[in-house]
Amino acid sequence: MSIDPLGIVPIELRGTPGAPKSSDSSVMGRDEFLRLLVTQLGNQDPLNPLEGQEFAAQLAQFTSVEQLINIDETLSQQGEMNALLAQSMNNGVAAGLIGQTIESPGNQMNWDGENAPSGKFSLEGNAATVQVEVRDSTGFLVRTVDYGALGKGDQDFTWDGKDDAGNSVAEGVYTTTVVAQDTNGEAVASNSTIRGAVSRVTFSPEGVFLWIGQLSVNMSNVESVGESA
Repeated sequence: MSIDPLGIVPIELRGTPGAPKSSDSSVMGRDEFLRLLVTQLGNQDPLNPLEGQEFAAQLAQFTSVEQLINIDETLSQQGEMNALLAQSMNNGVAAGLIGQTIESPGNQMNWDGENAPSGKFSLEGNAATVQVEVRDSTGFLVRTVDYGALGKGDQDFTWDGKDDAGNSVAEGVYTTTVVAQDTNGEAVASNSTIRGAVSRVTFSPEGVFLWIGQLSVNMSNVESVGESA
């Protein structure tokens, strides 16, 4: 490595905030820099020793490297501690949601064989006809619920767990599709919302999941929480 006319060793900081990691041998850390400085002092020309000003400059450079690396290590440790604290708080909040009714964007419902599942959809305009289609996990249409004409805004709906013939269907997760049209026969856009009481909570690398029977909802997607009916 070359030394400039003032005797100051140019370096690239390793381990400093925002610095890209590299395996390049020219990238130096504090240990390498200190060894180079000691070697330089031990091999300097006795007839032309390093001036005090130059030596002070190199010591100042080493001190900067040391301080920046220490700051980077401290910030890294604090970041890990904050992440662990946030995760612990999220887990505690999630556990407290068991038994509570949550709402989240989505178009699925859990049918447990006894309690009629409910949900919500929002129409972006007035509709002359509105139907909610209920399909099983294979995509088979098991029920069409006719709501007639509905106005713009939020609408609640409930399904009794029966098919169009009046027979109870198997327990499981079902998908709903809102089919709405205005007076001109044009489609009216809508957005659906999942609703149900949390029965259990699971934790995984993918996140915290709240379960409504067999239906899982990512906790990060929950929009509202309320008392169960």
